[in-house]
Amino acid sequence: MPQQRISMRTIRDVLRYYYDERRSKRQIAGYLHISPGTVRNYLRRAEAAGVSWPLPAEYTDETLEALLFPSDQVPSDRPQPDWTELNRQLSRKGMTLERIWHTYRQVHPEGYSYGHFCVLYHEWSGLRKVTMRLHHKAGDKLFVDYAGTTVAIIDPDTGEVTQAQIFVATLGCSNYTYVEATPDQTIRSWIGAHVRALAFFGAVPAVVVCDNLKAAVVRANRKNRKIQPTYLDFARHYNTKISPARVKKPQDKSPVELGVKFVTTRILTGIRTRQFFSIEELNQAIAPLLKQLNEIPFQKKQGTRRGQFEELDRPAMRPLPDTRYEFRQWKKLIVNVDYHIQANFAYYSVPHRLRRKKLDVCIGETLLKCYYKNELVAIHQRLRIKGCFSTHRNHMPEKHRRYRDREHLLARARSVGPETERLTEAVLDRRSHQEQNFRAVMGILGLKDRYGPERLESACRLAALLGPRACNYPSIASILQKGRDLLQETVPVPPTILHKNLRGGDYYANKPKNESTDASSFNA
Repeated sequence: MPQQRISMRTIRDVLRYYYDERRSKRQIAGYLHISPGTVRNYLRRAEAAGVSWPLPAEYTDETLEALLFPSDQVPSDRPQPDWTELNRQLSRKGMTLERIWHTYRQVHPEGYSYGHFCVLYHEWSGLRKVTMRLHHKAGDKLFVDYAGTTVAIIDPDTGEVTQAQIFVATLGCSNYTYVEATPDQTIRSWIGAHVRALAFFGAVPAVVVCDNLKAAVVRANRKNRKIQPTYLDFARHYNTKISPARVKKPQDKSPVELGVKFVTTRILTGIRTRQFFSIEELNQAIAPLLKQLNEIPFQKKQGTRRGQFEELDRPAMRPLPDTRYEFRQWKKLIVNVDYHIQANFAYYSVPHRLRRKKLDVCIGETLLKCYYKNELVAIHQRLRIKGCFSTHRNHMPEKHRRYRDREHLLARARSVGPETERLTEAVLDRRSHQEQNFRAVMGILGLKDRYGPERLESACRLAALLGPRACNYPSIASILQKGRDLLQETVPVPPTILHKNLRGGDYYANKPKNESTDASSFNA
């Protein structure tokens, strides 16, 4: 094992004692607590390099080291790769160091071997790598992310196994951490985990730093980044800011990356041998381990995460609002010709003047709100049944406009035939507000352009024979598509069955109420 080199300050003392104070080598060794052989070695090197005392003022430690320990490496005559260009190529998807080396050897067959090539690249990249220590202000940033490790959840009824996602939130200053399991990484689970995390902290940070998952960022382009509208709505409710980290730059959220490491080693490994049958059961197992994690003393400074949080972060954070955030989904929807929008398979009216306009629609758990140019134009109770309508009377046009639309549709149906007119009138009268049926009628009448008036009239006749459940757009479109109208199809009438033991409705209608039927009458 090579002997460890002494410091340059000690070497300067050796030169000073020997040349200036005329001390012997053995005395110098005693003064500096080194061996006499080491003193002789450094004096020989100084004599060979022409170094004496006093040293010139411009001699730095690097200059003196270069004189006393000249490099014995001979510059290689092999072709040197362009390491900067090589590093840029490695950032491309699917590119590896081995592929780049093969290209290098094709151009320079006498070049480095693969092993030496890798060593030289890692030495070059190590010299370029610089780590900056970040100092986080108290109460400033909350870092959030999902852990890469998941936990299996077993459905107790079917035995199906799903993977629960582990949400981690860490404050930058105190490293105080919150952990919970969610069923997935959808926007609903993402926002719900944030709401519960802020409730856990009991305060709101100035900034939330997140990763670029789809639940948080719609478009991760650095120059034109777009954050999920629901996530922005959450931030407005809590008066905080959303700051996504740069793509493929985990150092931007290093506190939560470190938090994920501790969660994985101290929490998830502690429950790895257990089986869980619900998300609630998993979160109950996580809670005591999370408390222990926040109470563990720091190794390199005084205190714990919880102690630092209570001392530094909590006083600097803003208080929670009076109400918790209610999950709301934002969509941009176009108003249909019947001045209704379709949201989650239900229909809601807006002022008729906004037909064909694009609205911002906020879909909450109980209410649906429509905005046009940031102006609230309609509020509805959320409908849970598919295909239902919510129509406000003040959203309808004037009475004469409403009747003219009805007469216009009936006139179009009358031009096709009487069966089409009868079916159209039945469809218009199906709901309390006939405007809700305009779209269905327009769809039925639009089939004339594809199949012709004769076939549409025949299909409406067959639909009337099949009954009220067939008098709608899907049934008539199916009849025309399958050509059932061309077969002159009729509804079969069940044959009359005559038997002495069969009694119809007339028998029981005319039977006296006090007359009872016994078993012998059936056997007569």
